Amino acid sequence: MNYTEKLMANPEHKEHLDGLDKISVVSYRSGITLFALSLLVLFSAELLCVLEVDISPVLREWSLNLIAISAALSAANIHVYNKKVRAIIAWSSWLGLALFIVLPTKEWLYIGFMFITFSGIALKESYCFKVKGLNLVPLLLILSVLVMWMKEPAILAALSGLGGFIYAVLAIEKWKMPLHFDIGNKASYEI
Repeated sequence: MNYTEKLMANPEHKEHLDGLDKISVVSYRSGITLFALSLLVLFSAELLCVLEVDISPVLREWSLNLIAISAALSAANIHVYNKKVRAIIAWSSWLGLALFIVLPTKEWLYIGFMFITFSGIALKESYCFKVKGLNLVPLLLILSVLVMWMKEPAILAALSGLGGFIYAVLAIEKWKMPLHFDIGNKASYEI
């Protein structure tokens, strides 16, 4: 078993899935889908901010709330064999969600932690899919946090739009495949 096979589910292995496994995979994929949509809403909000349209703050708030929900769905249901890697990916979102509650005005901070989760997911999924740009997503998300901190809506619009598009392509590809691909071999998970 090579290093990559030790980290994540093996799609060649056909595992019997119980109801909880199916819910876990559907929740994970829903988190990915919702994250793509939230980035596209953020793109719209920032673009409208540049155009000075009044609805942009409402859309921005919606996008940040959707990112938080998608982070919870994905972090709670990440399928990675290695428990240390799984912990880093998942706990980044839990820390981000705690900061979301405690420091709601520090958007760049809590979003940064949530984006660690989605960067990890993008890298994990890049081993399985040849979605163009998927390896670029972590850089787009890091730059988005920096630009969010700098309060540059035009640049944030471009970064979130591109990231949202790439994640949307990933979401479409994920929903096309059988559920057992996400789980792999249950015996390989470190507890």
